[in-house]
Amino acid sequence: MMEKSARAALAQDLVRWLQRHVLAISFTLVLVAVNLFSWLIIWFLRLPRTNRIGTPLADLITHKNTAPLPGSHEPDLPLQFARLLVTLFITSGPMQLIVDSLLVLVVLCIAETRLGKRRTVLACLFSAVGGAVIGLLICAAINTLQDHWSWFLRIPMTLNPITLVIGALMASIPFSDFLWRRRIGLVGYTSLILLVLYTGNPGIYCALGAALIGHLVGRIWHGPVKDANLTGKSGSYETRHLLGAVSTVLALGPLVTASSKVKAGFFTPLGMFLSPDHATSASLARCLARNNKASCYAQYGFTPGHTVGGAILTLLMPTLVMLAISWGIYHGRRVAAAASLVLNGLTVVLALLYYLVFPMTIGDGLTRAIRHGAIPSLLVISLPPLIFCLFLIHNMRIFLVRTISSRLRIGWGAILIGFVATAAGYIFYASASPTSFRPSATMSTILSELPELYLPNGIAGRFHPSMVPRTLTGVIVSDAVGFIFWMVFLVVLLDWMRSSVIRNESEHLRAGTLVQSGGESMSFMTTWEGNSYWFSPTGRSAIAYRVLHGIALTTTGPFGDSDEFMTDLDDFTRYCSQHSWSPVFYSVHKPQRDQLALRGWSTLKVGSEMVITPSQWQTRGKKWQDIRTAINKAKRDGITDVLTTFNDAPWDVQSQIVDISEQWAELKALPEMKFTLGGLDELRDPRMIILYAIDAGGTVLGVTSWMPTYRQGRVIGWTLDFMRHRTDSPNGIMEFLIARMAERLRDQGTVDFMSLSAAPLAGMDPDQDETPANTEFLQHALQMVADLMEPAYGFRSLFFFKRKFQPTEHPVYICYPDPAQLVQIGLAVVQAYLPNLTASQALDALKAIMPSGSSKEKSKEQGPEAGDHGGEPGNTPKKPDKHEGESRTSRKGEPQT
Repeated sequence: MMEKSARAALAQDLVRWLQRHVLAISFTLVLVAVNLFSWLIIWFLRLPRTNRIGTPLADLITHKNTAPLPGSHEPDLPLQFARLLVTLFITSGPMQLIVDSLLVLVVLCIAETRLGKRRTVLACLFSAVGGAVIGLLICAAINTLQDHWSWFLRIPMTLNPITLVIGALMASIPFSDFLWRRRIGLVGYTSLILLVLYTGNPGIYCALGAALIGHLVGRIWHGPVKDANLTGKSGSYETRHLLGAVSTVLALGPLVTASSKVKAGFFTPLGMFLSPDHATSASLARCLARNNKASCYAQYGFTPGHTVGGAILTLLMPTLVMLAISWGIYHGRRVAAAASLVLNGLTVVLALLYYLVFPMTIGDGLTRAIRHGAIPSLLVISLPPLIFCLFLIHNMRIFLVRTISSRLRIGWGAILIGFVATAAGYIFYASASPTSFRPSATMSTILSELPELYLPNGIAGRFHPSMVPRTLTGVIVSDAVGFIFWMVFLVVLLDWMRSSVIRNESEHLRAGTLVQSGGESMSFMTTWEGNSYWFSPTGRSAIAYRVLHGIALTTTGPFGDSDEFMTDLDDFTRYCSQHSWSPVFYSVHKPQRDQLALRGWSTLKVGSEMVITPSQWQTRGKKWQDIRTAINKAKRDGITDVLTTFNDAPWDVQSQIVDISEQWAELKALPEMKFTLGGLDELRDPRMIILYAIDAGGTVLGVTSWMPTYRQGRVIGWTLDFMRHRTDSPNGIMEFLIARMAERLRDQGTVDFMSLSAAPLAGMDPDQDETPANTEFLQHALQMVADLMEPAYGFRSLFFFKRKFQPTEHPVYICYPDPAQLVQIGLAVVQAYLPNLTASQALDALKAIMPSGSSKEKSKEQGPEAGDHGGEPGNTPKKPDKHEGESRTSRKGEPQT
């Protein structure tokens, strides 16, 4: 019965999917049927295969002052345009039909669900016609360069079914969520620009024009986008994905160029520079020696390629390596980013040698080279990888997943062995059988040829004469050298990716086990990336810390066996002294603070943790009006809450949570905070749970995450960490989620407490706190940091927001032994929270703060309003009222400092 029920549910899902994508499926089937029917007619009538579709640009573009091409005649423009339009539906062969059909199906499925059937059809028609006109105008503009580009006119121009539907995809961008707008735009435009730059097929210009027109049409239909005022800054999660996508484009470019029938793109030199069809140093020298007007660097063959299978094979292996690196960049692997820097940097260096250094060896070759276009060609080839390298260097801090050093050493050893073995094998064969090559192999020619066999498709052949294999064995040996080496490199790289782990993995796993033995409400954050660990002599307890500016700053207090906590304070202090560090216990509770104060430590209150007892949860009385309103409003609107883990949530829900998080990151002048504040990466721990609100249409409106607190392996409480909502979510969504979590825990009756944590650097009151004299400087410094961060994060508004739930407040403290190190302590706290802060971001934050006057005074104005009024913040971030203070705290509920 259960199996039948599952099959029935699956069948219902399939039916619903078919109903939502009727247009996409119908058009794809019609496209396949039309192509099969046309091929059948062509076969039946025995029509010639050549020139069945497409038309030379010379027949479409009138180019003045140019003599007719050989065999040309006055074109019949209507007929030529009719032949051109036919290529919107008819593909060049079965393989192309399969690829185009799949792409058309995917594109229309995306567009149809966002635009509807009528608008999808209109977007296709408008964009296809307009795109064809724009593409022809671009080709006409290129035709003005006919002195050097006369070959362009002889390229058969064809369109593609993608040209017909790409406009609908781009028209759907304004109707998509924020993250999908970015992804559709990135993938769509990047793919088109890849084809334009690396192949230059005139028909792709039309597809690019269709995409631009479709995007414009979609924007007109939709109107202004609500979150169009976002800064455009990506969080580290999305930045890694964007860099991975760009890396993929650079990896596929040479393969696209080598396999294309048309090689007329502006980046074709870059693709050909890494591909088999290359100009050797000898051919370059002959060209530079002649007094010709043609560019010596436009010799890459803007004609159908004739690449042999072996050369494609040697191109394929480096491409696979670069794709593996792109995958690693996408997933935040540091070794992948480093490998990408090396390989892209190598391309830039070799281009410099070929275009500038090598011509110096040919008399006045450098002067001739510059006259023949060396500088533009060098820029075209070197700028893309160079700019990408600069972006990688700038964002290297976001690649947090490292590889075990022992694996790195083993991998480099394997690469070295592979290089030595293949080089020795090639040298031995060439020496034993010199007549297998033309000219006959000598030791000098063997050594000069050897580098070419390893570099992607013979870049070294541009600098040294080539030895051409004359026998089948010689061909196999020559091709096998590079193939085997790159295969070894690929296997090693994949092993590095698979074995990439967070720093100090064994200690991290050990700490993860101890935290389940015992700890406080915030102890679970000690399992996050970035912490180092000290373990007690018995191994039953531990302290998480990070060393910054000579300060060993702890992440809360000890965890594990609670009987050892007080002893741990002294033992950890001695451990720090042995390493010349100054210990600072951060965000500890009163028992540990009192113990340290007895030892003469200075202490300072830095916040208040908000704790709720689920068994006593109720919402009766006037002070609970806002919470009751939020719950009742959610029920009326059909909003429900779902409790699960991030990994167990449906893929669509996970994607929407990422979307919400990226929206939050876009609204911040400063980067995401770390240390005691979790983000997307921390959600993936299966021990953390999420509670999200979803409406009847399947849209996730808000999400909260909760950290467990253990005692002897049993969860005794949950602490709020991650808390974000959509910019257009209804008011009260956060109140609803927190209230529902309290109700769930009350009904379960299995936990002792529910902590709302505390806003970082909030809850400090210099006017009311009894502050010892020797802590005033640090308090004022932290207060200043809190004031500066308030406009960006709204921690005080968050502090007052949590008071709506009538929690019990428990103070948390920072404790330090040496008041002379207050400057280092302040710097350590700031760097712990903002490890990726750049000077430009700090300046942007200051600019946002300064014009509006005292942020401290504004916080005092916003705070009580945020606490007394019930609307969920974030919907109108431009308004300087109570919603502004809360809109900046979409991340309300991040854990305490």
